Amino acid sequence: MQLVDWIVIGVLVLSLLIGSLVGFGKLLKIFTGGIVGVIISVVVTYFCIGIVSSWGFVQELMAKLLTVMKNADNTIVNFLIDIGIEKIILAVAIFIIVQIVRIIIVNIIKGVVEAENAVMKVVNRFFGAVFMVAIACMIALLVFHVIDLIGGNTEQDFINSISGSKLRIDYIFEHNPLQYIIQRIIPSEPEAFVG
Repeated sequence: MQLVDWIVIGVLVLSLLIGSLVGFGKLLKIFTGGIVGVIISVVVTYFCIGIVSSWGFVQELMAKLLTVMKNADNTIVNFLIDIGIEKIILAVAIFIIVQIVRIIIVNIIKGVVEAENAVMKVVNRFFGAVFMVAIACMIALLVFHVIDLIGGNTEQDFINSISGSKLRIDYIFEHNPLQYIIQRIIPSEPEAFVG
């Protein structure tokens, strides 16, 4: 096994240990409260934009907004069209919805998991371990995405260091699920939202 495989195994074991010791309730508070919660909402919004913008009725609304704005034909409106105001409005709307849903879900889950009985303590530790592993995987995918965005020698050096991994880290890097979401966010045709 390569060094990268041992690093991944170490991170997974450490994540399982931390998650089971801290518990799901406390981890949920840590990863969804304050500025971390806002950052999570921003990241979720970023990845939801591609999915939501592909929905037919959303594309129609954005196309209608652009049509109305183009008919106005003044300097401010033209500037707003140039900066992609329809995408900004969509992103702000999704962010607000994600924030509301996040707060509701966190309060419900926190109330359930922090119940004081033996079964819930085991459940709290189990889901804490699962949640911490999921967080570690998400961070790894985000790091892979950033390396892919940087490209060049940095990306090539990273690919060389993970190639031949027994845990298939090179395959995960090459087929990063975040890449497919990004491709939906940034359409190949510049006028994809115009009807």
